[in-house]
Amino acid sequence: MISRWHRSRSVQAAALRMGASAVALVAVGSALPAWAQVQQETPDATQQAAGPEAEAAGGDEIVVTGRRAALEAADDRKRRSETIVDSVVADDAGKLPDNSITEVLQRVSGVSIVRFSALNDPDHFSAQGSGVQVRGLSGVASRLNGREIFSANGGRALLWGDVTPELMSAVDVYKASTADLIEGGTGGQIDLRTRLPFDYRDQDLHIAATGELSLGDLAQNADYAGSILVSKNFQTGIGDIGVMVDVARSRFTQLSQFFRVEPYFRTRLEGDDYYVPGGYAYGDERFQRDRTGIYGAVQWSPSDAFTLTGTFFQSRYENLSSDYGAQVASQVLAVNPSESQFDENGLLVSSPSVFVRDQNTFLPSGGSIVSGGNKGVWDSETVTRDYSLAAQFTPADSPLSIKGAIQRVESTNELNRLDVFRDLNFPTSFGFDLSGDLPVVSVPAGSQAIFNDPSNYLWSASMPHNENNKGRLDSANLDLEYSFDDSFFRSVKAGARWSERTERDYNNGYNWAALGRGWNGDPQLTFANAAPGDIERHTFKNFFRGDAVIPGQLLFPSYDLVSRLDREELTQSPPAGFCSEAQQYNCSASGQLPTTGYGGQSGIRPVGFVLPDDLTEYRTETWAGYALARFGREGGAFSGNVGARLVHIDNNSSGYFQQNVVTFINSAGQTVTLAQEANVVSDGAKFTRVLPSVNLEYALADTVKLRGGYNITLDNQSFTALRSSGTLGVATSTNPVAGQPGIFTNFTFESGDPTLKPTTAHNFDLSLEYYGPNGRSFHIAPFYKRLLDTAVFSLTQVPVNVVFQDGTSIDTTASASIYRNSDEAAEIKGIEVGGRYFFDMLPGWLSGIGVEANYTFIDSKNPGDVYRDINGAIHNDAPLAGLSKHNVNATFLYEKDPFSLRIAYTWRSKYLQSTNASGTNPTYAFYSAPGVIYNPTTGATGPDAGTQIALPTYSDSYGQLDAGIRFKVNDNFSFGIQGQNLTNSTQRTLMGGYPGGKLVGRSWFQSDRRIATSISLVF
Repeated sequence: MISRWHRSRSVQAAALRMGASAVALVAVGSALPAWAQVQQETPDATQQAAGPEAEAAGGDEIVVTGRRAALEAADDRKRRSETIVDSVVADDAGKLPDNSITEVLQRVSGVSIVRFSALNDPDHFSAQGSGVQVRGLSGVASRLNGREIFSANGGRALLWGDVTPELMSAVDVYKASTADLIEGGTGGQIDLRTRLPFDYRDQDLHIAATGELSLGDLAQNADYAGSILVSKNFQTGIGDIGVMVDVARSRFTQLSQFFRVEPYFRTRLEGDDYYVPGGYAYGDERFQRDRTGIYGAVQWSPSDAFTLTGTFFQSRYENLSSDYGAQVASQVLAVNPSESQFDENGLLVSSPSVFVRDQNTFLPSGGSIVSGGNKGVWDSETVTRDYSLAAQFTPADSPLSIKGAIQRVESTNELNRLDVFRDLNFPTSFGFDLSGDLPVVSVPAGSQAIFNDPSNYLWSASMPHNENNKGRLDSANLDLEYSFDDSFFRSVKAGARWSERTERDYNNGYNWAALGRGWNGDPQLTFANAAPGDIERHTFKNFFRGDAVIPGQLLFPSYDLVSRLDREELTQSPPAGFCSEAQQYNCSASGQLPTTGYGGQSGIRPVGFVLPDDLTEYRTETWAGYALARFGREGGAFSGNVGARLVHIDNNSSGYFQQNVVTFINSAGQTVTLAQEANVVSDGAKFTRVLPSVNLEYALADTVKLRGGYNITLDNQSFTALRSSGTLGVATSTNPVAGQPGIFTNFTFESGDPTLKPTTAHNFDLSLEYYGPNGRSFHIAPFYKRLLDTAVFSLTQVPVNVVFQDGTSIDTTASASIYRNSDEAAEIKGIEVGGRYFFDMLPGWLSGIGVEANYTFIDSKNPGDVYRDINGAIHNDAPLAGLSKHNVNATFLYEKDPFSLRIAYTWRSKYLQSTNASGTNPTYAFYSAPGVIYNPTTGATGPDAGTQIALPTYSDSYGQLDAGIRFKVNDNFSFGIQGQNLTNSTQRTLMGGYPGGKLVGRSWFQSDRRIATSISLVF
């Protein structure tokens, strides 16, 4: 049997010469034990990891093990690949305190992550990150062992945070393409590689386990993570059989704090125009996720020529979150310019008194400011399962090899959320100072007494949101390759793939509805009427670690009330006669309610899903075929591949376009309510594209390679962009009279487009790469991309018919946020530079010192995307979303048994998040004189002359320092300590569209600094 295993190695070596996918398995296999913090190497494995230069004779040979070997194995993967690829192998991924694949990827040259819930959602921070850009593009395809995988969230890719990194043996980042790769990824492809039983063919039994405890300094919650892998190989009468089981479980708790400034609205003060913020919001969010990963694999090799591999992968991601938020939001705030400070463009810097102004007189209204607030609780669960069966037939005596696979992916995503809103009769003014690093809000003396009085708080509204999504992918592929002996052409490869992706989404929107408000049939209740346990005092403890000044103690609906997620209970009417007729707008004097029930049930939609109104269905069927020729003599300097992939795509979507119930005060001063309406819409489109690829390589020396390539890549649009469903609603401004409906500003319209074309990218790449001895490497890689038919989510005006509950209707226009294909090409050009160096020539312990760094410069333009500045004028000079001009990673390394140390700093410059983000795209009224509304762009006057804006929102530059140290006790046991966000970094967002190109602060975020201890065992 010993000779049998050696023959298997020969088969793997042949496969290595035949394709990039086999290369990944071999390269990863050499580093797999390093994931468990130790490398149990054979002489062959050591030589492969260290590279050819490590073959020095006698005592001069430098043999590397453990983590350093893992770094070198990643270099070897890059060096042997057929196109431009970067890899992270398991030990490298586990060395820093990285809690997700997203965080692992941020270390890779040319890769950056989005530290928000989504790229186009700048108001919700995520410390772990949610999205990945490769060379500035978010069109990044997700793969598992070379096959497609996704999450059922309306997108095309996997939610990277859902995947536990402990299950991975390596992550490959493809920055260029070959014809045999599955279509998708204008930015690139990320392939998650799992272990296989035959990777441990030198061991009958392999067991590895890890454990970790961690703590965040704000969340103050002890979290855990653990994993165990067991792999067993059997030599039987029917061939070699390998079985593997890998299980990982982790909990991560985070507390993040935010402060947000409303848009600076143009405001006329004493005959001059200034820009005054429409208020502010602040709060905190507690996030806790439990992630469980299960992976199993079985391999059977009845002969050296044939291997059958079956895998099962499951990731379960459960999240429980809650938040507290307080805000002052009004479009009629003003200041006294003589006692306020402004910058050179007229934007407010500070004022001791911001107050509500009567727009008909330009005098202070004298009344209290209405301050809103919410308590939100939501839970979600995402489960993704992959079932795959792959076969490989590579007979040693035949030039023909055959590979094929069948696959099913199932993904579900459920979310249930409830927000309960309250209003607070705030003091008549507040101070606002935006001159420092963080905003300062000051309130008049004695304000805390107002904040402590429950009778000053009004029960305002409720808003549930529920999603229930289910997606499935079925696919099959077959690949044939014919190899030539002693020929310039090494092989010809051809293959075909079919896939069908479906998704069924239930989504009931965000059905905001008033609780009892006096005007809607139920009396206005205050917190003085709260049933026992329904309110609580929340203290914003250590807010921004004491550096941001805010009102820090306020009353909110309680966690216990909101976490029940029971809107029917919440909206029950109070007992008959609880409030007298004279108390309909303030029931404080009636005392506590015996049970929960704050009115407004007549205005809510039915709880749960209203079928079929909430249903949207999607289907994409894809057929693809390719041909690829590899050339270059064995050991020759020149090699490469050329090929083309033919892709046919059929997209379909069906759903309901809805008008939601909203009560508001129209421009005539009347209280009106929109009717609930729904109409079915169904559409789709078919596309055929040819995707050529050329990859050339020239070995300038044994250690130096020059690569060049051209290829066309494709992104099918997301299901969210292709959705046929949509909504018609109304935007309102806060009524200065507490308890009254919002005041109309404009109708809103939002929809996708099932006929959107796929985005295609023409990619040109060069790469000069040096692979030196003992882990030293360097690369420089310029690139250029030209994108056609990018999908943009832009703001425009569309005609609509609006229906009211009383049966009347009007024809008018609405501000429409719709997806469309850009009619102009977007361009990206940039360069990557990076390398690693170990100072082996230094004496003693100093020889373990190393450094690693990379820098990426990217410049872009996207004239097909537009935004509207603060005066409503349209611009098209924004860059591509998600693209930082400068990206830097710098790492100090120390690798010398028994210590391994790494200190890493990751930084990226500002980047555009959205040209149409919620909160920065309202319509507001600019008053040029008391009672006169004037549109500065169109010159129109009158009640309908509102100014529609859509300010570009940017993430400001952000850097984070992480560190980790590990001590290897022996070949079986090691332990370590890691720290994350050690410098307490603040993430800031910015708003554009102001005079002089000024960018002003929109939001500030801080989250936990984290420390973790871990152990690793391997047998």
